[in-house]
Amino acid sequence: MITTKKQDSKLFILIFLGMLSAFGPFVMDMYLPTLPAMSDYFHTTSSMVQLGLTSSMVGLAIGQLIFGPLSDKYGRQRPLIIALFLFLFSTVGCIFSQNIMQFVVLRFVQGVAGAGGVVLSRSIATDKYSARELATMLAIIGAINGIATVAAPIAGGVLAEGTGWHGIFWFLFLLGGVLLCCSFRMQESLPAHHRPEVNWKGICRNFGIVLSNRRYLFYILQYGFTMGVLFVNIASAPYYAAALWIISYDVQLVFWNQCYRYGYFFYYIS
Repeated sequence: MITTKKQDSKLFILIFLGMLSAFGPFVMDMYLPTLPAMSDYFHTTSSMVQLGLTSSMVGLAIGQLIFGPLSDKYGRQRPLIIALFLFLFSTVGCIFSQNIMQFVVLRFVQGVAGAGGVVLSRSIATDKYSARELATMLAIIGAINGIATVAAPIAGGVLAEGTGWHGIFWFLFLLGGVLLCCSFRMQESLPAHHRPEVNWKGICRNFGIVLSNRRYLFYILQYGFTMGVLFVNIASAPYYAAALWIISYDVQLVFWNQCYRYGYFFYYIS
């Protein structure tokens, strides 16, 4: 008797991919309202604490270059599970960091792990859908990603008022655990017979071809500088809010919301 595996429902895939796409923004942005408190906790300068944001962004960029080819060679499920285990390990490390340098290094690892969710949410959608369904799914994933980027620091501000920055990282640990359980339940979307041969030398050569395209570089630089301005804004906003106005978290939520709305307005125009 031949048995077939039960396919994942569309609702499960939508919720799961939506959570994966929101994973990266929550990892990067959720703890931002607590940066001044973390400066006091680690007895260090604001620039050293902000380095944790920089290292996570670098990790997020590098991780995408790693998990993309790995997911083509080994399928989507195994790299995703590895990324989430790595995230859980690094999150616990961040919570129990003894000094700021340990925290910065572990934030880099967190960024690498978070990249798995960013890459694979789109790869799984591409495996399962095509044409109009794929366009719809990618639009939904993109919208969730944008909303999560705005919502993450606001949710972090609410959570930090009662639990501090440790509570935010415990929430991220819980989120990673839920995604890990869903990853074990998810059916592999790229069967072995559909996986292409991955040639790392060829991948590096293709990177060189892409980077030699001047028009592409201009677009990337425009996007990069715009994102740079945006993240300078969001990384410095809590210090200005706390130092200049000495305001409560409730008022800071309104302040953060306005920063993000105006920041993303100009970001999308560019």
